[in-house]
Amino acid sequence: MTQTTGPTISRERAREAMTRFLAAWEQGDVSAVDEVFADTLVYHGPPFPDMGRTEVRDFVTAFRAGFSEIHVQLHEHVVDGTTSVHRWTAEAVFSGTTPLLPGVEPTGNRTTAEGAHVLHWSGDAVSEAWHLGDWLGWLTRAGVLPPMPGAAA
Repeated sequence: MTQTTGPTISRERAREAMTRFLAAWEQGDVSAVDEVFADTLVYHGPPFPDMGRTEVRDFVTAFRAGFSEIHVQLHEHVVDGTTSVHRWTAEAVFSGTTPLLPGVEPTGNRTTAEGAHVLHWSGDAVSEAWHLGDWLGWLTRAGVLPPMPGAAA
């Protein structure tokens, strides 16, 4: 884990940065990645490999190629020193092909997932991020994966 340094981050800065980053997902303006994240960013998004800023921009762009009508609702922000946590709900339609799902044809299904970002701040920028989302549920509701036996529809 990256060690964070510097003064505590304000709740307002953490909220503004997360709101700006989520707009990149919704609207495709990936310049937010450079505004929010440090040059030395380590972005963890299991099950995907760790990413730096360039890879995060590419990931958001590839995600948007496959999913449209993206909307993310922020539910809460918790800030403690140089760490902030942001809980959200995302929804979208699996409407196009994406390199993130090679060989998978779009289903037109609407999908949703719950998740959170844990951000570690160095000064005014995020140096490490954990993107923790329900990828299994997201892909199942999108029609990419079959429902789990016994799971509610």
